[in-house]
Amino acid sequence: MRSSAIAAVERVRWQPVLAVLAVGIGALVLGPEMLTALLVGVTGAMIVAVRPQWGVGLILFLLMVQYGSRRYDRGGLAGVMAILVPQGSGLLTPNNLLGLFLAMLLLYQLYLNGDWSFLQSRILQLMLAITAVLVFSAFVSGVTLAEQAEVGVMATSAQDPSRLLISRALFLVLFVFFIRTPSDLRTIVFLFVMLALLTAWSGSGAAVTDTGRAEVSTYRAGGTDVLIESTQNPNRLAMIATLGLVFIWEYSQAFNMRRWLRWSAIALAALMVITVFLSASRGGLIGLVVASLLLFVRRRGGSSRVIYAIALVLVAGALVQQVVPPQAMERITNIPGLRTADANAAGEGSIERREYTYDIGLKIWKQAPIVGVGPGNWPYVRFMTDPLRSAAAAHNSYLAVLAEGGLLTLGLYMLLFYIVIRDLLRLERSQAVVARAKQEGLEWLIASTRICLIAFMVFSLFADLWDLVFSYFLLGTSAVLIRRYRPMTPAAAMVPA
Repeated sequence: MRSSAIAAVERVRWQPVLAVLAVGIGALVLGPEMLTALLVGVTGAMIVAVRPQWGVGLILFLLMVQYGSRRYDRGGLAGVMAILVPQGSGLLTPNNLLGLFLAMLLLYQLYLNGDWSFLQSRILQLMLAITAVLVFSAFVSGVTLAEQAEVGVMATSAQDPSRLLISRALFLVLFVFFIRTPSDLRTIVFLFVMLALLTAWSGSGAAVTDTGRAEVSTYRAGGTDVLIESTQNPNRLAMIATLGLVFIWEYSQAFNMRRWLRWSAIALAALMVITVFLSASRGGLIGLVVASLLLFVRRRGGSSRVIYAIALVLVAGALVQQVVPPQAMERITNIPGLRTADANAAGEGSIERREYTYDIGLKIWKQAPIVGVGPGNWPYVRFMTDPLRSAAAAHNSYLAVLAEGGLLTLGLYMLLFYIVIRDLLRLERSQAVVARAKQEGLEWLIASTRICLIAFMVFSLFADLWDLVFSYFLLGTSAVLIRRYRPMTPAAAMVPA
C-alpha cells in the first residue's frame, strides 16, 4: 500500500512537467496564436461541459449581439464587442460550434438518463411543428437564390432562412433542456436585462446626438452603435426597452429591497421609457402603454408601490420633456384616430405606406394560402408582385407569417401564444404555485413573462419579430416555468395519470 501511494505521488509530481512540455511542443507546432485559441477553446469546452446552462446563456448573448455582422462599421460599445468576439465564417461560427457541442452533451445525457420528458412541453412541440412547416414551405416554394440575385433582391436574413429557423429551434431545445433550476432562470433573464439596458443606453445616445439611421431619421434612437444588432430598427429598440422595463419593474416590486436599490430600479425603468420616446415609434408607444396597464392591473394594494409608480411616472415624464426632440414627440404622438390627420405631420407617410403594404401582403398570401411562399422570400415575391417594384419589409409579424408560412403557420403561432399565456395565467392563479414560486424567487418572473409576451404580440403588429431570438427567449422562459410548476396547478391535478 505504501509503495503504491509513493508511486502515485511521483506520478503527480511529473504531471505539471508533462503539461508544460505539451504546451511547449504545441507552441512550436501550432504557433502562439493557434495554441492560444486551442487552449481557450478547450478551457471553454470544459466549463460548458460542467455548466451547460452557461453555454446556453453564451449562445443567447451571441445571437442577440449578432457578432458576425460586418456589413457596416459599428462604433461605441457595439464596436468594441464586434472586435473582441470572434467572428468565424460560414458554419464555423462560435455559436454554431457551441450549439453543436451542447447538442452532443444533450444526447449524451439522454443516453445516460433516458429522460425525454422535456419533449412533453407543448411550447417546444408547437415550435418544432412551426419550424417543420416553414422548412417545407421553403422547399416547395421554388424560389432560388439565383432568381433573387438576378433581380438584385436578397432574403430577409443574411443566412439561409431554413438553416436560421433550424438553429433557432435547436436553441429552444437546448434552453428547455439545460435551463432547469431557479438560479439558471434568474441568471439568463438578468443577462437579457443587462443587454437590454446597454442597448437602450447606446441607442438613446444616437437620438440625443442626432446620429441615428439616416434611412429612417437621424433624430430617432437606434443606429449602428446599438449593442443588440437587430435593434438598429427603432421599433425593435422600443420593444426591447419595454421588455426590459417589465422585468426590472416586476423584480423591484417583488422583494423588500433597500430604498437606494428601489430608486435605482426606478432610474433604470425611466431610461427604458425615455428610449421608447426617443425611438419615435408609435407602435412602441402603444406597446409601452399596454405593458404599463398590465403592470398596473397586476399589482394590487401596497401604498409604497403606488408611490414608487407615481415617482416613476413623474421622473420619466420630466426627462421625456427635457430629452426627447420635438420631431420625435410629434411623430410618436401622431397616432391615427387620435389626432387630426395632417399630410405634413411627422410619420404620416409611414401610415400610408403600411396601408399599401397590407394590401400587397394579402396579394402575396393568395399565391400560396396554405403553406405560404417560403420563409425569407417576402422581399423577392413582393418585388415581383408590387407594381412599384418595392422589396420593403412587411412591418407586421402576422402579415409576414401569413405570406411566408400561410394559414397553417399563422394558425400554429396563434395556438402557441394562446397556450403559453393561458398556462402562465393558470400558474399565477394557483395558490400552491405562487407559494412555491415565492420561496424559489420566481413568482415575479411568471407574471413578467406573461406581460412581456402580451406586449410582444402588440409590438408584432408593427414590426417583423417572430424569427428573432427575442421570441425564442420568451418562449423558452415560459416553457421552463410551465414545465416546473404546471404539475402543481388544479388543471394538471384533474388529468388522470
